Amino acid sequence: MIELFTIVLSGLFTLVSPVGIVADHVAEGLIRERLVRADFLDVRIDNAPNFQILQGRVERVRLAGRGIYPVPELRIDIIDVETDPIDIDLPGVQQGRLALDAPIQSAAHLVLKLEDLNTLLQSQRVQQLLDQLPFSLPGQVGAREADRYRLTNPQLEFLGGNRIRVRVDLQDQVLQEAIEATVESGLEVVEGHRLVLVDPLVAVEGQPVPRQLINRFVEGVQDQLTLKQLVDLGITARVLQFEITPEALDLAVFVRVDPDSPLLNP
Repeated sequence: MIELFTIVLSGLFTLVSPVGIVADHVAEGLIRERLVRADFLDVRIDNAPNFQILQGRVERVRLAGRGIYPVPELRIDIIDVETDPIDIDLPGVQQGRLALDAPIQSAAHLVLKLEDLNTLLQSQRVQQLLDQLPFSLPGQVGAREADRYRLTNPQLEFLGGNRIRVRVDLQDQVLQEAIEATVESGLEVVEGHRLVLVDPLVAVEGQPVPRQLINRFVEGVQDQLTLKQLVDLGITARVLQFEITPEALDLAVFVRVDPDSPLLNP
């Protein structure tokens, strides 16, 4: 989501020239150039009065996309974005910097299909992330055990009641064999920013993992499952809608980016 927002935001900044704002179809082209692929993309710009345009102000930007690929491995089935007024630091932009005079606020609606998420999970990008995770089976300790297992072949399934199931193979680097693990949990968004695991279940080779071990793990990760971690990037984000159907994840979010966000000039 952050990568996509960066693409859209950088596209908006390139719309500003010394004489104002370019046309909608040019804006669409500029944003499309920053995407890997877009089956459908439509951008609408509501311009401010001319004197405000010359100062770098845009009243509203609306973007509608279908079949959007911000990176090669991820397809977003539906994305609709609408911004509040945008105040661009025109001298900063003309010097080649992404710069704002005021925070930018937007609401976005996304639909991610299950099949597209599984394509992402099977990608080399995700496998590289999994390879960086230290992992050991419950009850095993020591550095050797932490490096013994490698997580591979993750597969996601959407269940009823906002529950998901993830299957993953644990590749035993010592015995050179694979062990199947299954993680199932309900998901709930609390206070718009915190993701809570509801009644999580874990099984290894079909055998349930004791509840006390699961609770210990959940306690260790629960504080990390929050959008408040984005505050250090100058980003405030809130989930407005969260729904899982058997086919897709339907998500609506509010995002605010501060002028001093390192996201603007990484």
